[in-house]
Amino acid sequence: MDLFASVVAWKELGDTVLYAFVGAMAVSLAASLGIWGATKYVDFNQDGRGVVAGMALAVGAFGLVATIGIIALGIYLMVSK
Repeated sequence: MDLFASVVAWKELGDTVLYAFVGAMAVSLAASLGIWGATKYVDFNQDGRGVVAGMALAVGAFGLVATIGIIALGIYLMVSK
């Protein structure tokens, strides 16, 4: 077991797993907001509820921008280290 302990940097491996999990959850949540906002926009717009449809569209746009931003941040962090 000492051979593995000397070869594997356990702290860095644990940090990598933690950051990957948090990043995956953030991207999933942001993409879900984008999808939810787009589908609710269509539903509310077809029902003639323009104000609520606009708010759903804003949530969808926020989700899209957040998804792109999180991915760009991840790429920047990988390249800068």
